Amino acid sequence: MQKQQYITIKDQKIPIVIKTYKTSRHLKMYFKANILYVSKPRYVSIKNALAFVEENKEEIYRMFLKINLNESSKTKCWNTGETFPLKGKEYTINVEEVDTDRITLQINDIKKELFIACPKNIKGETKKYNIDKAIKKLLKSNTEIFLERKVPYWSKITSISYRQFKVNDATSKFGSCTPSTKVMHFSARLIMLPEDKVDAVIVHELCHIIHPNHSKDFYNLVRKYIPNYDEINKWLKVNGKMILF
Repeated sequence: MQKQQYITIKDQKIPIVIKTYKTSRHLKMYFKANILYVSKPRYVSIKNALAFVEENKEEIYRMFLKINLNESSKTKCWNTGETFPLKGKEYTINVEEVDTDRITLQINDIKKELFIACPKNIKGETKKYNIDKAIKKLLKSNTEIFLERKVPYWSKITSISYRQFKVNDATSKFGSCTPSTKVMHFSARLIMLPEDKVDAVIVHELCHIIHPNHSKDFYNLVRKYIPNYDEINKWLKVNGKMILF
């Protein structure tokens, strides 16, 4: 199991994840849920990235307090009896401690159950951190499988061709599109939403290949294929926080 790193500010223990990106030119910090992510260029060492974090403790603390104003309602502790949204339904979490060295997950669509087999030797924040990682991997693989069927289907229906789609762990938006390259990006968490909501997200991004804006023509094109798009869009704005954990 990977050991979680932390920074302690004013008695607050904040988890840190440091990621290296080829395209990064500067050190950047941002929060996803209550975890501080630090993105760095290749030439910046882990040591220097941690020094950057130390230098910006006050700003991090302000960000942390803002993020955590309503965080308690979204944070998953991954305990038996909690629920988790999948495919627009509430799945009950069932955790079992087992004699193994890795976390395994299983979705039971009939029982609407998310089974988590967790090693007995990991506890607390380390347990949560590693279950979070496993859940994100599960969501990504299931979303990719789902979109491999759905995106070509809607491309054919709309007669809008695309070059490629990619799946990432975005939590601030469901999808994005680069019209010039015809490449679309989708959140790995789409599999948590009802199918009709995912359809609307796909059509929205496909239509951006034709209209790289949010003009009247763009929305008219979206509504041509998703007549109740306005209703779905309102639902996504109200319920979008369900994808956070």
